[in-house]
Amino acid sequence: MGIFDLFKKKQKVNGIIKYLNLEDWWLNELNDDEREIILSTYSPMGSDNSITEGEIYSSSQTKLHFFWGLIGWFNKPDLRHIAYKLISKAETLIDNNSAPLDVHFLYGIKLEVYYKDRDLRPNGLELAIKACEQQIESAPAAATAFKRQYGGDLPAHKGFYQLAIVLEKQKRYSEAIALCEKAKSQGWAGDWDKRIERCNQRKA
Repeated sequence: MGIFDLFKKKQKVNGIIKYLNLEDWWLNELNDDEREIILSTYSPMGSDNSITEGEIYSSSQTKLHFFWGLIGWFNKPDLRHIAYKLISKAETLIDNNSAPLDVHFLYGIKLEVYYKDRDLRPNGLELAIKACEQQIESAPAAATAFKRQYGGDLPAHKGFYQLAIVLEKQKRYSEAIALCEKAKSQGWAGDWDKRIERCNQRKA
């Protein structure tokens, strides 16, 4: 009897999956192959600790934090189907109580995954753009959370940066300029002035 047959028979999972009350998702929304791939691929900091083993009594990790940290391990051509499934689940967990930085980082990894496949999937670029827009929409809340938690200047913002590149490539210079000005006004790090100047020259 294989390990996943035991999972089904006992309906018992430990580790971070149990701590975050994700047993039903793990057992019923994933198939045997998907569980095996996740267990054999995910190894944060070189750890051999399984996400389904051991007892966890305390953790600051939220469900969204767990997922956005997990998804990045599957942003490879042969594993991206797992990433899409993880993203789909993670997005159902977003609500008004979600930590702004968890939402920010989830959309950040989502746009990385989608942008990789922009030329390979039907409407791939449109889906990647939508992911950028999702992260941009949540940017003000993320900016506030960054400043409160870390202080200092804001880091770069993948959504603003990637969408600015797309708009410039599409010669939508006025839209690119407006986007860069928005990112700059919110305080996100980036070469916004340089990009604005270049777009102004190209649209002239």
